[in-house]
Amino acid sequence: MQSVALDVTYPETPTGMSEAEWHARVDLAACYRLTHHYGWTSVVYNHITLRIPDTDTFLINPFGLTYDEITASNLVRIDLDGNKLDNNDAPINLAGYLIHSAVHRARPHDLHCVMHTHEPISQAMSAINAKAIPLVQEGCQLFERVGYHEFEGIVLNADEQGRLKAALGQENHTLLLKNHGLLTAGPSAIWAFVRHQVFIRNSDVQLRAMASGAEISYIPDDVMRHTREQFEGGSAQGGAKVRHPEWPAFWRMLDRIDAGWKS
Repeated sequence: MQSVALDVTYPETPTGMSEAEWHARVDLAACYRLTHHYGWTSVVYNHITLRIPDTDTFLINPFGLTYDEITASNLVRIDLDGNKLDNNDAPINLAGYLIHSAVHRARPHDLHCVMHTHEPISQAMSAINAKAIPLVQEGCQLFERVGYHEFEGIVLNADEQGRLKAALGQENHTLLLKNHGLLTAGPSAIWAFVRHQVFIRNSDVQLRAMASGAEISYIPDDVMRHTREQFEGGSAQGGAKVRHPEWPAFWRMLDRIDAGWKS
């Protein structure tokens, strides 16, 4: 029986690039390919960014590529002021820079990956006057961790960054951008991705439960808080040293589809 890799193995670091940057590139490319796989894309729009460890620079998608065209090497490295720092001549989406740099500036120590989509289930949540209510086990990760930001049009004005930061605060890792879309963030690419997946799943359940007209079974606050800590503390993933064991599984799936994402 062929053995299955239960950990991730990065390709060899290109000459002239730090290992930290290369690993960040591979992780972020995985996020883009997974987002494509799950159908959360809007052609060439939306963005996922990842800070290069121990720097004030982050990686973003080259504007104009679809998510299944993104690889580790064609991501663009920029600083917090939006200046490109490598030889990639691809354009950067201004709205993407403004939204993501706001989060990277506001939470430099805990939110290193920022993911934003216009996925229809979370957009449906953004279009109704209702809060995101954890209704299933995984959804408890969202308890007291979701902020809300009112729609002001396409984010092209730097003044909006302050209001995005205020909505995020110091405890939230998820923002529901009203009449717009979803933003999740985390200390790593897998945390941001899983939080996105959790919000979408919980929103799907919430919308279906509301539409059913049946009495909704609410989870008590103390149980939600306890369950959230089980996720945040690592016990739900098998202990502090085994965070998100699905990450290697995601990589294996992506390799079966197209191993070129690591190039």
